[in-house]
Amino acid sequence: MSIDSHPGTLEPETSLDKSQFYRETFSMGWSHLITCLWFAWLFFYFGNVHIFYSDIWGHVSYGDWILAHRSLPQYDPFLSLADGVKSIDAAWLSQILFAKVYENWGVRGLSHVFALTVFTTHVLFWCAFYIKTGRVGVSTLGSFLLILIASSRIAIIRPEIFGTFCVALLLVIMAWSEKYDAWLPDPSDDDNPQRKKTPVPLLFSLYLGIPLIFLAWANLHGSFVVGLAILGLQFLGRVLEVFWKTKSLVQVCTDPWVRRWLIVTELSVCTALLNPYHMDLFLNSLLFPRNPNLKDVLEWEPLEFRDAEGIWFCMAWVLMLGLYRHSRERVRTADVLRIGLLSLAVIVGVRMIGWFSVIFVYAMVSHLANVIPRVKPVYLKPGAGEKTAGSFWARRSLVMTSICVLILWFGFAFSNIATPLFGGKPRDLNKIYSEGTPRKLTEFLKAHPPQGQVWNPQWWGDWLVWDGPKDMKVFMTTNAVHLAPPRVWRDYLGIARANRGWQSVAEKYNVSTFIVHKDKQVALDKQVRLLKGFKNVYEDDLAVVMSCEPALIAAAEAEKTAEKEQETDQKAAPEGEEQP
Repeated sequence: MSIDSHPGTLEPETSLDKSQFYRETFSMGWSHLITCLWFAWLFFYFGNVHIFYSDIWGHVSYGDWILAHRSLPQYDPFLSLADGVKSIDAAWLSQILFAKVYENWGVRGLSHVFALTVFTTHVLFWCAFYIKTGRVGVSTLGSFLLILIASSRIAIIRPEIFGTFCVALLLVIMAWSEKYDAWLPDPSDDDNPQRKKTPVPLLFSLYLGIPLIFLAWANLHGSFVVGLAILGLQFLGRVLEVFWKTKSLVQVCTDPWVRRWLIVTELSVCTALLNPYHMDLFLNSLLFPRNPNLKDVLEWEPLEFRDAEGIWFCMAWVLMLGLYRHSRERVRTADVLRIGLLSLAVIVGVRMIGWFSVIFVYAMVSHLANVIPRVKPVYLKPGAGEKTAGSFWARRSLVMTSICVLILWFGFAFSNIATPLFGGKPRDLNKIYSEGTPRKLTEFLKAHPPQGQVWNPQWWGDWLVWDGPKDMKVFMTTNAVHLAPPRVWRDYLGIARANRGWQSVAEKYNVSTFIVHKDKQVALDKQVRLLKGFKNVYEDDLAVVMSCEPALIAAAEAEKTAEKEQETDQKAAPEGEEQP
């Protein structure tokens, strides 16, 4: 456009100007294509994740109990052996959500909620990376690194998925603030970013958006304390940066972003206190990893550097040191503090690898963008020849845009979420439940419910509570490991490992029925079959049930007798005659 001879007026845009504007605005390149392929694959993958047979069913049971009683449980309502141990239900709101989803849409609804929540979370992570770097390809690379490092944590449906959604929202706002939360300015430099006026929407997001995130987070999952640590270290990092730059406490106290992060942190702590347990929830969430029972739970064990998590953790640190060596991007103190804290947390408990991956990639994307050279885009005109096209990776065109749109459409149209919308068959239930879900076992137990104390693998406990007979006395559940008295937990492990004297331990609890996982508890499987007075009342590829209850034994023998009679009748029937 050119300026007209009359002041304050502009010539109207020509059709050529409009054509160039639309081409440069809507043309996409190879980085966009890879990004579309990546997110189409993520949407398809999350939609096909199996629902594990572990603690998700305990959370659904809790949600049903809360809705039925219109109150939160003071003690675990499903584990009689933990009677008297007070319970703090840090995920009560998530459990209600799971229960309502199951009530309205069944197990397919749980699968869809998981897929949509986790996919949206990773889209938000990508947005945070893009706000920091302004580069599509680097943001997608960061998303890939996040999935890679946290690969052992991304396919589990539990209330933690709502916690990661909240931290993704938090990082989007923090990445936006980094455009203004800059190095301490020189007062004589009018062009310094620090002197630019902070936009009202950003202030609105800081003072209202972040506290509201923590209001929801504190009632959805106990990981809100990780979010408060992320936010608090943002404030502390800013304080250290300003003091190092100015060597003046006055400058620290008058710095606008020091004050802002302090106020936001205080508001977030206050809103997080708006939960049914108030300060007790903070203490429970902080002290939870120190529960002695958790040291025997796989995901709470210390990091083993020979395991997959340990290998990715070490490679992440090698990548970080390499980027810090070659990148000219400023190293933010808050990033160093957060990575250091979460690295220690991962070493103590491997479950924290998911939170470490988020903070690690968030800190590294700016340095990746600085190290990876930027390619100036070349916009192809329709019919342009190869000689005028420029660099292969730099080419952008409307044709590539059409391909990207097509990829996104196919990624949605062929997903399990969208298939019923287009008249297709819903996903088969056998493909939603994980293979290790003992569905046949609970069918038998519902037909012949045990009356006495049942010993069971703790990873099946939540499923037995949910799908088994009502009021069945299970020995242990995944959700109640931290609530079981230490003596009860040690006795459970002694029986599970078939340690010496395990029979007398079982007698102490009056165990009348044993449910054993045949593949994971081979020693106990052999021992329990030799128990006097116990009969094999049920067995399939996964489990064996041994019981001494007369009613259960009689029912099992009656079923076996009926099956034998049916086989005999079929053999005795004349050829061609059908048996009813």
